[in-house]
Amino acid sequence: MKTDNKKILVADDDVLLRKLLNDLLTFYGYDVACVSNGKEALARIETDSYDVLITDYMMPEMNGIELIKKARYIKKSLAIIGMSASEEEKGFLAAGANLFIAKPFSPYALKNIIEEICLT
Repeated sequence: MKTDNKKILVADDDVLLRKLLNDLLTFYGYDVACVSNGKEALARIETDSYDVLITDYMMPEMNGIELIKKARYIKKSLAIIGMSASEEEKGFLAAGANLFIAKPFSPYALKNIIEEICLT
């Protein structure tokens, strides 16, 4: 898949997972920005243009469900992937996420989901 100019914003409070996702997605050719909570993510969405938002559920200051609802209001065309180790799939999708991925996940599964979401 051609990834030119595809910008991904990752919101997760786990510093190691942010680093892993940043390195992985950069390796796959995406332009990646990472933040540690929903409030920071929302500020970035308001000031910059992203193609995909990948958000965790449990984060300080604003959880992933609240972030999705607010992000969807700001940019309706934003592709959103919810990720969580808990059973939050229905909550993410009801809030407006396009897809959900359960933690832990393989790098290939994430790559396939991003390619799917970027092609729709």
